[in-house]
Amino acid sequence: MNTAFSAWNEAIAKAIGAVGTPEFALRLEAALGSIVDFDILMVFAYSGSEKPVCLYHNIDSIRARTVVDAYVSGPYILDPFYNTAIDPQAAGVKRLRDMAPDQFHKSEYYRRHYKLTGIRDEVGILCRPEGWTGVVISFTRPVTAPAFGRQDIMAIRAAEPVIQTLAERHWHQNTTAATPGAWDAQVARDPIGEPLNRMTDGILTPREIEITSLVLQGHSSGSISRWLSIAPGTVKNHRKNIYQKLDVSSQSELFAMFIQQLSGQ
Repeated sequence: MNTAFSAWNEAIAKAIGAVGTPEFALRLEAALGSIVDFDILMVFAYSGSEKPVCLYHNIDSIRARTVVDAYVSGPYILDPFYNTAIDPQAAGVKRLRDMAPDQFHKSEYYRRHYKLTGIRDEVGILCRPEGWTGVVISFTRPVTAPAFGRQDIMAIRAAEPVIQTLAERHWHQNTTAATPGAWDAQVARDPIGEPLNRMTDGILTPREIEITSLVLQGHSSGSISRWLSIAPGTVKNHRKNIYQKLDVSSQSELFAMFIQQLSGQ
C-alpha cells in the first residue's frame, strides 16, 4: 500500500507541475497508470452537438483511424459517453456497461464502430472545463484483457476529484459558448433528433423520431416501451412504419443512412 501510494503521489505531483504545458497529458496518463492498468487513454472535448475534439490519445496512427478519426466523423453521437457529457446533470466516473442501452452490443453502432476498436471495457471521468460542454477522460482495456474490476473502479473514483480539478484547469478555453447552460436544452435531451429531422425531411412524426433515436442507440422494443411509457405493440407498429417510410428493411440500412447524413455526404 505504501509503495503504491508513494508512486501515485510522485506521479500526480508531476502532473500538477505540468498543468498548462504540453507535458500535462503524458503526466496525467502516468498518474492514472500508477493506480490502474489500461490500454488506451483518450481525452475528448464536446461542444454541444458539434463534432468532438480529441485533446489527447496514446494510440498509434493506424489504430487511431478507427478509434479516433472514424468516431469523430459521425458515430460519436450514438456513444453513451457523448450523451453523458452533454447532460448537465451528469458527473463523476462513468462506466460504459452501466450507461449502455440493453441491446448496445447488438446495435449497428457497436457492430460497425465499437467492435472494430478492439475495446472490451471503458471507463471515463467526466469533467466540465470552461468553454466546453464536457470533457471525458476515458481509459480502456482490450478484448484480450479482463474488464475493470471493483477494486479498479474504487481506485478511479478515489482519484477522480484531483484528476477532474487538474483537467478542468488545463483544458479550459476562454469562451462560454459551449457551457451546459448556454445551448439549447432540447438538444441536450435528444442530440440525435436534429440530424434525424434533417435526414427524414419531415417524413417521420416527432414520436417516430424519438423511437428511431432510441433504436439507433441500441434500445430494444421493450426498453423503448419503458422509456416512453407506451405499449410494446405500439413500439413495434412505430418501428414498422418508420422502416416503411424510410424505405429500409433493417437497422443496418437505417444506421448507414444516419451516418451518411452526419458525414454530410
